[in-house]
Amino acid sequence: MTQTTTTRRKQHTVTPYLCCKDASRALDFYKNVFDAVEVMRWTDTSGKIGHAEITLGDSMIMLADEHPEIGVLSPQSLGGSPVTLHIYVDNVDAVAAKAVDAGARLVRPVQDQDYGDRNCKLTDPFGHVWMVSTHKEDVSREEMQKRAAGSYEIS
Repeated sequence: MTQTTTTRRKQHTVTPYLCCKDASRALDFYKNVFDAVEVMRWTDTSGKIGHAEITLGDSMIMLADEHPEIGVLSPQSLGGSPVTLHIYVDNVDAVAAKAVDAGARLVRPVQDQDYGDRNCKLTDPFGHVWMVSTHKEDVSREEMQKRAAGSYEIS
């Protein structure tokens, strides 16, 4: 008998699975804004996407259209999402501008952080929240605490 692993190829131990009101448009948005690569999509006879996979760098994200009949609902139907997806990109300023041009809403503007990243927070047109970052410098705990100037304590 052939032994199998507990994860599929190109998949990490934890893989986000997003539900979108218009998964086809979401796929286009993620490909355009984040340079995602579409791996596959299954479309049912009604035209709804039952399952799709994209890769972003070395990570996979799965997504599908809403299927209320089985309890699969998007953040838009649920009134928002409590989850933030964090993605590293080469140029956060350019990606944030591209995302906003493509319909995303900027929640927090692009700014430098005490811990060495430059990032922003946005909500995509499908209700999913993203922290988009570019790593600018490695910062020690001591330097982070110094930069924080008492606004938080690092333990």
